[in-house]
This record gives sequence, C-alpha cells and structure tokens, in this order.
Amino acid sequence: MTTPPASIAPIDPKLDLLDELEAKAPMRALAIFAHPDDAEFTSGGTLALLVQRGWDVNVVVTTSGNKGTKDPEVTPQYLAGVREEEQRNASAILGTHEPIFLGFPDGYVHDDDELRGLIVRQLRLHRPELVITWDGFRPGFNHRDHRNTGRATYDAIYPAADDHLYYVLDKEEGLEPFRPQAMLLAGTQNADYHVDITPVIRKKVDAILAHVSQIHGRTAEGTMKMWEDRAKAAREAGDETASPYRESFTKVLLRR
Repeated sequence: MTTPPASIAPIDPKLDLLDELEAKAPMRALAIFAHPDDAEFTSGGTLALLVQRGWDVNVVVTTSGNKGTKDPEVTPQYLAGVREEEQRNASAILGTHEPIFLGFPDGYVHDDDELRGLIVRQLRLHRPELVITWDGFRPGFNHRDHRNTGRATYDAIYPAADDHLYYVLDKEEGLEPFRPQAMLLAGTQNADYHVDITPVIRKKVDAILAHVSQIHGRTAEGTMKMWEDRAKAAREAGDETASPYRESFTKVLLRR
C-alpha cells in the first residue's frame, strides 16, 4: 500500500499561482524541456525568480542537443558534450540544481511509454508542486521534440505518476506516487499567466548567452533590444500589457 500525500489546501485559481503555491505547498519546481537552451529561452527568468524566492528547482532535458550546428566538422557526440556543458553553466547561473539529461537523440524524441516512464520517475523522485514544460498541444508549426516532450510530460503527470500500478519498478527505489498541483505550459499560443521577470532579467540573459554554440555571437545588449522591439511591436498591435521583461504561459491546475 502507498502512503497518501499530506493534505494541502487547494489552489485558488483567482489568486496568483506562485503566491498560492508558496503559501500552501512545498516550494519545489521541475522544468522539463527538450533541448539545452529551451528552459532558458522560455522560462529562464521564471526559474531564476523561483530560486530567488527560495524554491528548490530541477531541470530535466530530454535530449543532449546533438544537432543544431552548420559546422560540417562537428560530430553529434562532440556537440552533445558541448551543449550539456553549456546547460550546466546556464543552470548554475539561474541557481537550479545540476541538470538531468535523458539522452534521447535530438529530433528523435517520441511520445511513448519509455519517455513517459522516465518522466514519471523524475516526478516521483523530485515531487514538484509546479511543473514547467512545453505546450505540446499548441496548433501550428512546432518542433516535434518540443511537442512530444510536452505531451509526454502531461501524460506522465496524469494519470501515471500518481498511480502505483504504473511503472511499478519505481517501488523498488522507494518512489511513491505523486501528482503536482500545477503546470505552466511554455511556448503557448493563448497565454493566461504572466511572470514579471524584471528583477532577474540579467540572469536570464546571461543564462541564454551561456549556450555559446547556439547564440551565434549574440550580445546581452542585442538580446535586450530584441525583446524590447518585440514588446513595442506587440503594444502597437494592441497588446497594451506587452512587456519585454515577462514570460508567458498557459496555467493548468491539477486536482489531487
């Protein structure tokens, strides 16, 4: 028999999600993304802000990023080593724990039982109240690794991770069933939750720039200007709340 989780007051959907989680649950978050640099571009400010506010934050990367270069002399094995080290450096800047790499080849992430089981194990191991991942259900053009990582994470959370009859070998490690209270879906089309990352914007920029193999000489100043220009264009198009210093998600609350 498994031990039921301690009773935690339900999250009020009308109040701020992070404030509610901090008031009512252990402050643990797990970011699950497809490639080294995904977390930094989509959620780096949010992750840095969580760490600053005292959260325990882990990052899972389903690939080692062994593609993504125009250099014909670079091998997949070499690039994977480079990008894993870049992710470690970025995580250190944000203040999260050492990243966890599942090691699937870049471009070959499948939404299947193997990936779902590996994510279930991470959920049971780290027991996060908040999970941040790709919006795997976004319509339109999307990288298959992003889509499949997001969908596999969703399916791992419900119903698998919280049911002891799924992936029963986890019991041999003493891992108990678990379900987070909330998800934030990044790269979403219709965001309904925004995080002001102004206090940690330079950490986000520095973490992005840690991915040297991917930024092609981009500078901190150029990165900041790019975001400011995008926000200005959004405001001119009618989004009066658009800010370069925010990250946007779809919020999902999960009942226990």
